[in-house]
Amino acid sequence: MALSKQQKMIDLLSVKNQGRIQRLTEDILEIHLQSGDFSSTEPCFLKDEKDREYVVLPQKALQHIISLVRKAHEDKLKVELERDIISLTPIDFDDAMSVVIAKLESLRGKDGSLPNINTLQFTKEIKKEYPNLFLDFHVY
Repeated sequence: MALSKQQKMIDLLSVKNQGRIQRLTEDILEIHLQSGDFSSTEPCFLKDEKDREYVVLPQKALQHIISLVRKAHEDKLKVELERDIISLTPIDFDDAMSVVIAKLESLRGKDGSLPNINTLQFTKEIKKEYPNLFLDFHVY
């Protein structure tokens, strides 16, 4: 049975691999594993001499976490945009949403991420630019 994304994240952040890190010289550190092993797929939780905590993550795991955060941000933006479009009384919600999504996609960064925006202000700008997509009660 396939694991859910939430279960994969819990497994990823489980504390199986623990160790202590010790500075030997200014540019050399030594890791002493207390449990688990140094894995290419799982994080390793380390403490130094002053009990400061560190996590060593494999690059693939970090990229996975970043993609989950990006996806959550995009989902949140879309839900907020839906709410704000509805508050402006669209004539056809799907038409208005498709215009908003197209404008939002044009703001996507080179790294593939969407910026933080004020969704209400963004949708109001769309309404000004495309007034035919929304009802205007001031006319009636």
